[in-house]
This record gives sequence, C-alpha cells and structure tokens, in this order.
Amino acid sequence: MRSRILAALCPLLLLLAFMSGCLSESVEVAPTSDNEVFATEPVDVRECFEYDEKERCWFVHVPANTSIEFCQENSCPLLIDMHGRHVTAELQNNLSDFARVTDVDHTILVHPEGIGLGWNFGWCCGEENDVGFLLTLIDHMIENRSADASRVYMSGWSNGCFMSQEMAMVASHKITAIACMAGYTVEPKSADYSPIPVMEFHGFLDPGVLYGHSSTASFQVAGTLEGDEGAIQNLYWWADVNGCSGLVPDFETVESDHSIKKFTECENGSQAVLYTLNYAQHNPYLNDYEGADGPFNEATLKGNPTGLDITAAAWEFLREFDKDGITLA
Repeated sequence: MRSRILAALCPLLLLLAFMSGCLSESVEVAPTSDNEVFATEPVDVRECFEYDEKERCWFVHVPANTSIEFCQENSCPLLIDMHGRHVTAELQNNLSDFARVTDVDHTILVHPEGIGLGWNFGWCCGEENDVGFLLTLIDHMIENRSADASRVYMSGWSNGCFMSQEMAMVASHKITAIACMAGYTVEPKSADYSPIPVMEFHGFLDPGVLYGHSSTASFQVAGTLEGDEGAIQNLYWWADVNGCSGLVPDFETVESDHSIKKFTECENGSQAVLYTLNYAQHNPYLNDYEGADGPFNEATLKGNPTGLDITAAAWEFLREFDKDGITLA
C-alpha cells in the first residue's frame, strides 16, 4: 500500500521540484532554444545534423553577451575555420585561436569536422560532398543562430585552406571573404563566380605544401603529381579571376620576417593578397601544433618562430568586408 502511495506521489513531487528550480542544473537546454536569447555567458558546444545520410558535426563558439536576440538586432559575423588533414576540429581551434581576436566583434565561430579528418577538393581527399555540407551548415547558422548572412567568412589551414578557396570559387554567392593558411586553389574559374576578397598566408620554408609548388603534397597525400603552382602563382590567379587591374601588385611591403603583396583595385571591391612568412614552415600560426599526425609531422610541430600574429592579421582583413559592399553577379 505504501509503495502505491509513493508511486502516485512521485510525479507530483518531481513537478513541484522542477517548478521550484531544484532540478534546473540537470536540465539540458538546446543551444538554439528561447532560453539562450538572454544568455550572457559564452556558449561552446558540439552540434550535429544528418547530411547526405551521414552525421556531420561541428563545434560552435558564441561569445559572451551574444545572444540570439542580440544577433537579430546587430551584426554577428560567421567565421568557419577548417582543420587540416589528420587534424581534429578541436586541435584547429587551439592552433588558430581565433576567438581571442573575434569575440570582440560578437563573431559566431564554427569549427566543422571533415569525414576522415579531411576535406574533399580536386585531387584530395575522399568523395564526400563537403561543399554541400558547408553550404548547409552556413544556412543552419544563419537560421538558428541569426548569423549575419552578409558577413560569412572562411579560414582554414592546409587541407582546410584548399577547401576555403574551393568554397570561395564555387560559393561566392554565400562567402563574403576568405583568409587561409598554407594552401592554394585547385578549382577552375566557375561560370557564376563573383569576385570576393581572398588572402593566403604561406611559410616560405614550408616542406609540405611548398611555396613554389604543391606537387609534393599531392604526391604524398593522393599519389598524384596533380599539384598546383605555388603561392605567387596562386596570388596572380586570384588577381586574374577577381578582375584586378595592373600586372603587378599595387601594394607591397617587405620586412625582415615577412612580406605582403596586394592587388586592391579589383572588381566588386575585392582583393587578392599574399602574406609570406619568411621563416615559417607548414604551420604559420603562433601556437605550436601539439599531437601532429600524418605525412607532415615534423613540418607542422612548431609555429611561426618570429611571433607574427597571423590570426589577428587574418581577422583584421576579413572583418572589413561585407556583401553589401560587394556586387553579386
């Protein structure tokens, strides 16, 4: 008899406890629920959805005081930072450390996970429709977190930089600008491409994706010599497709540890920029890469030795552009 009475009272007790707040610490709130509208603390969560019959996931960082309600009334940029091959999204977050410079602008920072720790472009890597996944992810962030659709930026390292440039070429209607590290484009010019700003950072001493040619990387990764011309040629290729005027960069600065070449007189207010780090290898970031794996182990261990903060330089470049100032074809 007593057990029956207790059984009958349990639902009531649970309801009363919930209403009094006693169970609030154990209740998980969906990241995009109405409860987050008034959030003041930063949000760091891993989220997933099904795409192409596979679970695709990412880590999202939302700065403090950047609620959905805030982003509905203010501009909250979206930055997607993609890992290199054999690198996890978490390691990429630690390596690039973008939140350190993007939080002040209420930037929604996303680190997506590639299938098999890689991104599919040209001669590399796999057969996943990563372009489709990333486009869907962008739409998801705009719809569910009120990211500013006119300020969608991409970055990435190595394999992630190749993928960033692929996205710039095939999805210029979505991407506002890119600034990535240690990779080139492999895409021919798309018929519906609209010029957008592109900046690439490259270590002059990179033994993996060579400054002069990426055939070393394509051979080690994919067993092909299909690699592309190097960092200088990549700059001129983007200057060409962006309709930049002049045969040489209209801005150039040379310092002891780096140089910057820019084409700034380009269609749609776009640019093409190469930032060369004279003493950097495959990892141009400030932070060392801990836990290296894959074919470029030794090359990726140490960060840029001269203390150049390319994460800050990349964000300084990206944040200046929005789609309102870029004409779509």
